Amino acid sequence: MSHEHVDQEVLMALQSSDQTHLLADWDNLTPDQRTALTSDIQATDLAYVISSYAVSKTVADESKKHPQPLQDVTKLEDLTEDNRTSWTQAGFKLIAEGKVAVLLLAGGQGTRLGSSAPKGCYDIGLPSHKSLFQLQAERLIRVQQLAADAIYGKASTVRQPIRWYIMTSPSTDAPTQDHFTKHQHFGLDPSQLFFFQQGQLPCLTPEGKVIMASCHQLANAPDGNGGVYLALAKSGALADMQSHGVEAVDCFAVDNALIKPADPLFIGHCHSRQTDCGARVVAKAYPEEKVGVFARRGAHVEVVEYSEMDPEEAASVDPGTGELRYAWSNVCMHYFTTHFLASMADKLKQQGRYHLAHKKIPSKDGPVQGVKLELFIFDTFPMAQRVSLMEVARDSEFAPVKNAPGSASDSPDTARQAILSLHQRWVEEAGGSVAAPEGVEVSPLVSYAGEGLSELCSGKTFQQSLDSSLQGNSREDQAIPRS
Repeated sequence: MSHEHVDQEVLMALQSSDQTHLLADWDNLTPDQRTALTSDIQATDLAYVISSYAVSKTVADESKKHPQPLQDVTKLEDLTEDNRTSWTQAGFKLIAEGKVAVLLLAGGQGTRLGSSAPKGCYDIGLPSHKSLFQLQAERLIRVQQLAADAIYGKASTVRQPIRWYIMTSPSTDAPTQDHFTKHQHFGLDPSQLFFFQQGQLPCLTPEGKVIMASCHQLANAPDGNGGVYLALAKSGALADMQSHGVEAVDCFAVDNALIKPADPLFIGHCHSRQTDCGARVVAKAYPEEKVGVFARRGAHVEVVEYSEMDPEEAASVDPGTGELRYAWSNVCMHYFTTHFLASMADKLKQQGRYHLAHKKIPSKDGPVQGVKLELFIFDTFPMAQRVSLMEVARDSEFAPVKNAPGSASDSPDTARQAILSLHQRWVEEAGGSVAAPEGVEVSPLVSYAGEGLSELCSGKTFQQSLDSSLQGNSREDQAIPRS
C-alpha cells in the first residue's frame, strides 16, 4: 500500500494513533472516495477516541458502591397548594423574562414505529393528526402566553419567546428542519428555534481499531443522548443560550406524547431550590418494570439501570411504608442550569469516559464484533452539587411512543388514548361531558394543562372526539348544550 496523495496531517494522525489500516484500500479508491475518506478522518479526533476508549475500559472494570434508596423526592401527596402556586408563579416569571429554554432530544427515527422519518414527525393517530413536533410546539406557544398573562396582565404580548433547542442527528436533521418549514414552524417565530446535531464517534474493535463501514467511510455511531452536553458547546447552542440570558433549561425526549414543555411548576420548583440539575419522575408502574431508577451512591444522586440491580432488590418493599424502595423512574424529563450545562461540557471532554456498548457493527467485511462509545444524559447527575426530583402523575405527563402500533404498552395507540382520556377529564372538570367513546382532543393552543375550559365546556356534551370549539376555532357545531 502506498501513501501517495495522502494528506500529511491525516497520515501523521493515523500513525500516531495506530490507525493506518484505514488507508488499506487507498490505492483502489476513486478521487471522490479519497476525498470522502480524508474528510471523515479529519472530522474525527482520533487521539481523543483512542484515549477515551482506554479510559472507559478501566472505568468499566471499577467496582461501584452499592446503590441506596432515595428519600428526598417532592411527592405529589406532599405538594401543598401554597408550594404549587408559588413555584408556578416563579416559573412563569422566569419564562416571561426569557430566562427559560427548552431542549429537545430528537435524534431518533421512527424505525420501530414503521416509519423512516424522524420520530418527532410521527402522527400517533389523534383526531387532529398532529405530529409529536406539532403538539410540543403548540404547548410552547400556549405556555409562553400564559406566562406573559401571569406576569404582565391578561392578553399581554409575549415579550421574550421561549427559545427551543432541537438536537437532531445526521440522518434526521434535514427532514426535521424540512418538516418545521413545511408547517410554518407550527406558529412559532423561526428565530426561537435552534437546530443542532448530535455528535458521532467511530465504532472500534475490542482491540481499539476503528472499524470501516466501507472502503472509504468510517463506521460512525451516535455518541448517546449524553452527547448533548458536548454538542451544545460545539454547535454554538450553548453560547446562544448564554447570549440570550437563559438561566434554566427544560430537557426531554421527543417521544413523550404528554410532555409539558417548560412546565412552570417544575421550573419554579428547581430554580427556587438553586438546583444544578433536576428531574420529573414517575413512580414505577409495577415492581418488575424495566426502567432505570434514581438512587444514591454515597453522597451522590444517580440513575441505576435495571440491568445493574438484582431483580429481588429492585422489587423490594419498605416494610414501614409498604412502598417500593427503588420507586422513582427516570423518564428523561430533566432540568439544568445553563451554568451546569457549560461546566459539564468541559468536564466530560476532559474525562473522556464513555459507556462501552458491545454490539455487532456493520462493516465493509460484514458484521463484526465491535464497541460503541456512548454517554447517557444522566451521567452528569453525580457531579451536581444540588439535585431536585419532583414526582409527576404518569397519566398526565408520561406517554412514551417507542413500540410498534398495536403493542400493549408504550405504543402510538396507548399514547393516543392517554391524551384523549386526559383531555376528557379536563372537559369534565370544566363542567362538560364527553359522549365520544374514545374521548376528546383539546388543542394545546386552547389549554396547556386543563386551564381556561369552563366557558367552552360548561353545560355542553361533546359528541365527537374532534370538536372545533376545542381546537381554537369559533364554530361549535359538534358541541351540544345540555338541557
